[in-house]
Amino acid sequence: MASRQDPWMDMISEEGDDNAVNPQAGVVYRRRRTQAKKQSDAQISLSRRQNKGSFVTSSTSSWSHSLSIRGRESIVIESKVNLQLLRKPKGPSKRPPKPTLKKKQDPSLPDLTKEKEYFKEVDAFELLEETPSPLCTTWTMGVKQQTAICNLSPILSRWGLSTITETPLDEPAEKFLLPIFDKLAIEEREGEGAGTETEPHLVQQGLLDGEDECASAFTQLLMVCKQTAPVSLREVLSAYSDPCSTKKLGEGTYGEAYRVGSTVCKIVPIDGDILVNNEVQKKSKEVLEEALLTSSLNNLRKEGENSCTGFIDTIDFRVCKGAYDAELIRAWEDWDAENGSENDHPKIFSDEQCYIVFVLADGGRDLESFVLLDYKEAQSLLLQVTASLSVAEAACEFEHRDLHWGNILLSRDNTEDITFILGRKKMKATTFGLRVSIIDFTLSRINTGDAILFLDLSADPELFMGEKGNKQFDTYRAMKKVTKDCWGGSFPKTNVLWLIYLVDILLLKKTFKRTTKDERELRSFKKRMSSYQSARDCLVDSFFTGLLVSA
Repeated sequence: MASRQDPWMDMISEEGDDNAVNPQAGVVYRRRRTQAKKQSDAQISLSRRQNKGSFVTSSTSSWSHSLSIRGRESIVIESKVNLQLLRKPKGPSKRPPKPTLKKKQDPSLPDLTKEKEYFKEVDAFELLEETPSPLCTTWTMGVKQQTAICNLSPILSRWGLSTITETPLDEPAEKFLLPIFDKLAIEEREGEGAGTETEPHLVQQGLLDGEDECASAFTQLLMVCKQTAPVSLREVLSAYSDPCSTKKLGEGTYGEAYRVGSTVCKIVPIDGDILVNNEVQKKSKEVLEEALLTSSLNNLRKEGENSCTGFIDTIDFRVCKGAYDAELIRAWEDWDAENGSENDHPKIFSDEQCYIVFVLADGGRDLESFVLLDYKEAQSLLLQVTASLSVAEAACEFEHRDLHWGNILLSRDNTEDITFILGRKKMKATTFGLRVSIIDFTLSRINTGDAILFLDLSADPELFMGEKGNKQFDTYRAMKKVTKDCWGGSFPKTNVLWLIYLVDILLLKKTFKRTTKDERELRSFKKRMSSYQSARDCLVDSFFTGLLVSA
């Protein structure tokens, strides 16, 4: 009877002598050692650990792994082993290797090699285009990136535009730029000398050339601001009032707020190399996301399935460049003389400094300094904030995440109620002449439909190290517990936490005309809210009975 053929030897014979592989990693087939050899195995293992580069787990090619199979043999993958099978002494090949015939291309058929490679690349890219991940990462062509420039297409689509991808560069620029200019109202800027025909062409050229399928974050910011180039701060101020009447209203870590005519200009330096107030300046990508988030909330002012007017009216965004304007410096120094600024003097900014300017409606004074008259106004405050958060939750999974008493503006007017729409149901809320505007969405989270915009607060551990017993810092810590540090996820409970914070502020920090019964109702409302999971749950609470009716 013929001897049984060894299949492994057949594979060796078919390989030939010229198929040696670089000695990086190999597969070794060997029999299990007997008990007598275990001691020598342990000594070999120890020497390998001591040998740098062997049995070291890392992201490089130095790695090891073992797989066990049933029977008497194991497959062991080791590092730095020549990738050749253990073989018997070489003898004559029992079977010659099969010849590999190269398939010839039919000359009558077109060569589609380039087209196939193109569609392979397109298919590979489209596999990565999935629902926005709640993680603070982006996947691009199989490589994980911590930061990524926003895709331009969603930005243009939010402004009713479409991305130009196939217009030849030798065509007249106006042939493909005019539709965009019409949508962005660039012709108004051209009358003021704000842009040229060459600059927008360069922006679109980047798109045509496919530079990462989007322009830089700064270029996108310009497009969202309906600009082709930065303008001066003086130009922005002059558009809304005489710059000489500019008055500083307040300051924050990242910027300053000034009253300009009937508007408020929030000026934030961006992309600079110098520290401002001991902090790194914000990057274009960060303010771009804030601008897009603000735009999404601004769209809630339009009547639709979900709409409200409780978020500050953002009139415009402008990108500026240059040294701080002289009138802004005068206003800053006047405020510093009266209040004592904690920020750096703006004279530190050079001619190359860039800024983002948010032009906002004047929403009044913040809750911290505003004087409430009575319990009815306190109720109205809570109702309007709760209604606005409920609408934004339903429309775009919005969470403010920083709704302290400095981010709620209050004013008085002659209106007795406001109307909002929640899930296509029109509601009317009694205001008692009080008007509420929610501001500052730096820490906010929103789902625009094209992207999830949020700030990863886990990168700022100091935010959660504030004084215990301080209601604001206690709320940050409560948010961290609810989100479990996954800040990209949807957790409407965070809105409830800030509503509870507001009740505490009304009870502990604000003085207004109220009775013991009123305080008892506020405490009962706070206790019930602890079991709610969203602002919408709070809105249907009995605390608002009589103040909220169908319109």
